[in-house]
Amino acid sequence: MLPPFMDPLFYILGKAVFVAALAVLAAALVGAVLIAYSFKTGHFFMARIMLTFVSLLESLIKAIFRTFGADDAIVDEVGVKLRNYINQEKFRKVPREDRAIFMPQCLRSIDCPAKLTPEGLLCINCGKCGIGAAKAYAEGLGYRFFVAPGSGVIKRMIKKYRPGAIVGVGCIMEIKEGVDLCHRYDIPAIGVPLLTSGCISTKLEWDRFYETISDGERSGPAHDDEPAR
Repeated sequence: MLPPFMDPLFYILGKAVFVAALAVLAAALVGAVLIAYSFKTGHFFMARIMLTFVSLLESLIKAIFRTFGADDAIVDEVGVKLRNYINQEKFRKVPREDRAIFMPQCLRSIDCPAKLTPEGLLCINCGKCGIGAAKAYAEGLGYRFFVAPGSGVIKRMIKKYRPGAIVGVGCIMEIKEGVDLCHRYDIPAIGVPLLTSGCISTKLEWDRFYETISDGERSGPAHDDEPAR
């Protein structure tokens, strides 16, 4: 049998846990509302607070979206846009000569003749996909350009070249992981999501990619899968 003084202690602890749980749920609800607002309007309100919600309460916020019949992928999509929004100012202050681009190998043609090297796939601009033209244009701006078959190459190139800023192309989950990796290295990163996911012949909104690497100038070569500018 517990001593009498323990009953009030357990009551206080139980009440504290209950209040803490309510506070977490309330924070998640606020985060869900802010994310839904940003998704609908394209605007961010209290961006850094939103990022905290997304980082700490992602699973709970996704559960709230599912409870109300909404697609929880919205949380990931807004999360990437939010990170881009927060990183953009610092990213643009870095000279292009100190930036790097990491492309996923899934964008290349199934007939790609590129060879794998310690620095990723060595694009020869064969014209079978959009990577060659993107590489030539990006390097003309001063970027280092890599086609990475995996995160191992990205980590090695970051350690080797120490870029001041990074543009990463990939699926939403890859971008999230990449941006978190760059954050650990204190590198501002911008993510450009693929239009389609998969292991081969994925698609990219090239206009968006060129706009990102040219700091909003909307310039770049035309591609077969989009109208010329």
